[in-house]
Amino acid sequence: MNNFLENIVAYESIFVALVTFISTFGGLYLKTRFQKKSCDAAFRKTINRNSEIIFALKKLCKDLSADRVYIYEFHNGNYFSTGWPMQKFTCTYEYVRDGISSECENPGEYRISNYNEYIEQMVNNKKFAVTDVANMKDNALLKNLLTTKGVKSMYNFPIMTLSDRTVGFLGVDFVSAPRSINEEQEKKIISSVKRISGYILN
Repeated sequence: MNNFLENIVAYESIFVALVTFISTFGGLYLKTRFQKKSCDAAFRKTINRNSEIIFALKKLCKDLSADRVYIYEFHNGNYFSTGWPMQKFTCTYEYVRDGISSECENPGEYRISNYNEYIEQMVNNKKFAVTDVANMKDNALLKNLLTTKGVKSMYNFPIMTLSDRTVGFLGVDFVSAPRSINEEQEKKIISSVKRISGYILN
């Protein structure tokens, strides 16, 4: 009788261990599968969003006969030893016409403090326009940067949230020759900014 009871207890222990193993393994499998699906969905969403933004930049570039259209986004980056963030702006999207150099990785990001006057004017005035870089009187650092990139004319418009927080800006460059834009073209840029802000913020 004792042997029979001992066998039952042993089988019960094996059964409990087996059930525990299956439930644990099954739980891990389901969790991993769910996380993979979640990551895949997020990745697909990012790819689709990027495609929409690049398509909008491409269309704007063609509509304006521009040479380069791009988006810079603001971020904090790392921190100084004082604890203050290294506020920067980085090129996250760019479309260039055939034969025009891509500048998104050259160098790719800039400190706001070095271009504070330019950023401040763009944010306060809702745009920053340079009709002819060669005739710029102020912002020597910006003029040097634009000259290095081969820019003849530049138009930047801030990308803002519904609560009026500036998260980046859309830029249009003319490289072949200086160009002025008219009111209709400016409206096209602003319309593109609003559409692209929806993609970036969602």
